Amino acid sequence: MAVMSTTNRYRYESPIRLTVFLAVFYIGLSAWMAYLAKGHAELRAVFIGLSVIFGAFALVVPIRRLAFPYTLELTDDAILLPRGLPWPGTTTIPYADIIGIQDYGNSLWISTSDGGFGFPTTQFDGYRAVRDGISVKTAIEFEPPHVRGILPKFYSDTFPGRLVQWVEPEDWSRLRRRAEVSKPVLYQLRTELWCFVRCFAFCRAFIIVCPGLLLLSWIFTLAPFQFFDFSVRCLAGASFLASIFTLLHWLDRINPVRPETIISFRDRGITSRLPSGQEFSWNYRQLCGWAVIERQFRGRPLQILLLRRLEKGQACDEAIALPDATIRDQVLQILKDRQVPQAPDLKPSWEAK
Repeated sequence: MAVMSTTNRYRYESPIRLTVFLAVFYIGLSAWMAYLAKGHAELRAVFIGLSVIFGAFALVVPIRRLAFPYTLELTDDAILLPRGLPWPGTTTIPYADIIGIQDYGNSLWISTSDGGFGFPTTQFDGYRAVRDGISVKTAIEFEPPHVRGILPKFYSDTFPGRLVQWVEPEDWSRLRRRAEVSKPVLYQLRTELWCFVRCFAFCRAFIIVCPGLLLLSWIFTLAPFQFFDFSVRCLAGASFLASIFTLLHWLDRINPVRPETIISFRDRGITSRLPSGQEFSWNYRQLCGWAVIERQFRGRPLQILLLRRLEKGQACDEAIALPDATIRDQVLQILKDRQVPQAPDLKPSWEAK
């Protein structure tokens, strides 16, 4: 007997007041651009073009809502999430790829190996039905809230149960920082110089090319000295911004591991939560090898789990510090139960020549 497929559909739209606000907002911008076009003859074509664009947006917003409504679908195998503006596209999220679900009260967050997906509760009435439906399809049960007081109002549920969880040792962050700082000076200079060149090219395009396309007619009305002064100021601004981005890149590179990072091995995958709240997830099906190495830091042994995973056909290596032998044995047993093969040839990326 054939098994009938079931699909539950839910209207997935922003509140009607937001649609009205956007339409009125674009109408206002269109009218303002038309008003500016009257007083600036040299830029009239630019302002008229902008007025037409904003006017088109004012029409597209309500037409899209009425003629092409967003619909969230729960099929037997996946979630079909409408995304994109102005016309919706569909993102397919297989249940097998879902590692965890978080319910913040005002939004539902799905974590997968391909990233996270948010569902604002204000966009559909069937929020609880969707959450419970996903929970049943993925066989993920929610834990009760860990905190009492104000937080549960906004953070009512959390990830499914953890098999093992720990905070990475502080020595791990220090070891990785020392490994990065101790790299040859010429290598570090070459890396940051290349970063500066890329940032400068981006900033120059953003500061000069984009405004230049909009203000081209005005630029050609400047005197030669004024045009030269304008160009120098733009180049100086691009250099300043590129320097800031390069400094941030350098600081991020010499601190590749954040202290107090929480590692969780769960039934469906691994999650890494930074102190800032940013989270990364990996599915066990992505892993194609593991190895455990030991390094000394200030006379103390530090055990490190190396994982190799496939992401979009490319191999990526991850390193996770283990706090003690008990956690190590639990983690290795989980990997063996998930049939992740051992790869003794894995080497730490920061030691590769």
